[in-house]
Amino acid sequence: MIPDPWRFPRPDAAVHYAGLLADAPRRPLALFGPRQIGKTHFLTHDLAEAAEARGWRVLYADLWGQADPLGAINTALASLLREIQTRTGRTAVTHVGGLGLSVGLAAPAPLAAPADPAALLSLQFAELRRLQPQQPVLFMLDEAQTLVRPGAGDAAMKAIRALFNSHPGAVLLLFTGSSKTQLTALVGDHSKTAFKLAAHMDFPLLGQAFVAFIAARIKTISQRDVSIVELDWAFSQLLHRPGEMIDFARFLVTEVPGEEVRAALQVFKQRNQPDVGFEVQYLACTPLQQALLLEVAAGAKLFARETRERLARYIGQGTAVPPTSVHNTLAQLEAKGVLGKREGRGHYEFEDEHLRTWVDQVARAARAAPP
Repeated sequence: MIPDPWRFPRPDAAVHYAGLLADAPRRPLALFGPRQIGKTHFLTHDLAEAAEARGWRVLYADLWGQADPLGAINTALASLLREIQTRTGRTAVTHVGGLGLSVGLAAPAPLAAPADPAALLSLQFAELRRLQPQQPVLFMLDEAQTLVRPGAGDAAMKAIRALFNSHPGAVLLLFTGSSKTQLTALVGDHSKTAFKLAAHMDFPLLGQAFVAFIAARIKTISQRDVSIVELDWAFSQLLHRPGEMIDFARFLVTEVPGEEVRAALQVFKQRNQPDVGFEVQYLACTPLQQALLLEVAAGAKLFARETRERLARYIGQGTAVPPTSVHNTLAQLEAKGVLGKREGRGHYEFEDEHLRTWVDQVARAARAAPP
């Protein structure tokens, strides 16, 4: 395997989360973090390594955009089973060549798959336990807010919970999600088929240590010393997305050598348009929806008269926007998946924290700019 010189390992965080899971194996762990801040890479590299160091088997399934989340989990489990079964000693010998220099191995016979996906999950896990009875399995379900949806999501959640309850101590569960409201509903809503006792916490953003690592990489490649303060500013402008930051560092070295960080970032964003998706999403909203997004991003009291008067100015209306209009517009944004309702009347938050930051930084600046 080719080593990745841009990999920034987080072994301390991995050991910490593995320790939390080991300390309370009957308590699933849910981690919230916006998309593209390095959660998936952390799960599949750092946490997987920490889990394997403890003797755990790791099963990872990405549920982002999955119409059939249980099918995705079953596919990941089938792949894991095949990996174990195809090792030497797990397969049948079909022939031995002259002098024993070549050996033919038969592919393992597939399990007879039941029609019910939940039964298939149970069957496959039972086979995994048969093959490795002493090895706990860490299920890492990425973007698990998919499971909060009615229908396929709820069915998958019931199957996972049944498996978890049927194999105490043999199944460890870690959920991640980029929607805080939906992830919280998944693990904390007592009216749903959820893990009410799951611990949920925020996944930490990369900080100064990562920025210092980037500065050191730039120094190694180009012999250029770049201010960590300036790089930290650039990282904040890129919404703390490590992949974007690595791309920018490479751009700084290869495309605009010697350019100041702030000017280079402006050129980088013009060429790569990392935030174009946010702009498209924002411009697809009505003027009142856009105005409400600005207020939600600022943490305003959405039904207060002062806020409704400000909304009226945003859309060029002479009188304060009526509470009913505010309520209906919030419902529209919730239906679009842009906002999620929090506990308490009139409290909403962005489903995508990166969109919130973009709205607060870019859209607000555009509103304030003279025509």
